[in-house]
Formats: sequence, structure tokens, C-alpha cells
Amino acid sequence: MSEIKASGNLHGHELTNIPVLNPGDWFGKTWLIEIGGSYTPLFLIVEANSMSDAIDELADNEQYGHLIVVEDEYLGDYPEDSRHYGPSGQVLDLDHLMIYGQEGAAIPFPCRYHGEGLPTDGVLPTEFEHAE
Repeated sequence: MSEIKASGNLHGHELTNIPVLNPGDWFGKTWLIEIGGSYTPLFLIVEANSMSDAIDELADNEQYGHLIVVEDEYLGDYPEDSRHYGPSGQVLDLDHLMIYGQEGAAIPFPCRYHGEGLPTDGVLPTEFEHAE
């Protein structure tokens, strides 16, 4: 299947064409991650069981993980006693990261998936059939 994108609403603002990390891998439990620190934030939808798991999925993602993983040459800027670690032991910079979603909800951040082979108006993440 082609790349899946999502659409949703954040505080009255329509978000479209949001990349989806691991669609279909966690029963439609979607979280909206915002990576700021610049003029235009990057939004990503991540399927994961919890907010913490969503950060782990992002940290290990080949395409987007570098946005929060600290490069070795900058580790000195992150004191040992205040470091956040990713699932593979990497040091994470979470200063410009926001996560939106409601713990305990079937779809923590309501959105719709769009992509090749899906209906024009998209599908709920809980209805998405993961194609291998």
C-alpha cells in the first residue's frame, strides 16, 4: 500500500497531509506529535499504545527520528541527570515536542487516514486494514 497520510482538527485548525508513522500497527490508537522550534511546526501522526510509546516510535523511525535524537557530538550539552532516553538507548531532545491525544480513548487523537485504495473521505484509524 502507498504512504498513508492523515487529516484532523487541532484546536479549530484543519490539519491535512500529515505523515503517519506505523499505520495499522496499534489498533488505531493515534497520537498527534508536533515538533516545533521553527517558524512552521512539523506534525506527525503516530500509532502507539501511549504518549511515551509514541515518542519511542518516533525516536526509532528512520525518516523522522533524527528530529529528536541527539547527535553524539552534542551529548555534552545534555547533563547525565536530566537526559531522556529512547528505546534504543539514544539520548532524546524533547524540548520542542508536543503530543496531543487523550489517554484511554480508542482513538486518542481523532483523525482520518487517506491514501491509495482508501475511500475519498478517508477511514478512521480503527477501521484501517494494514496491508503487508
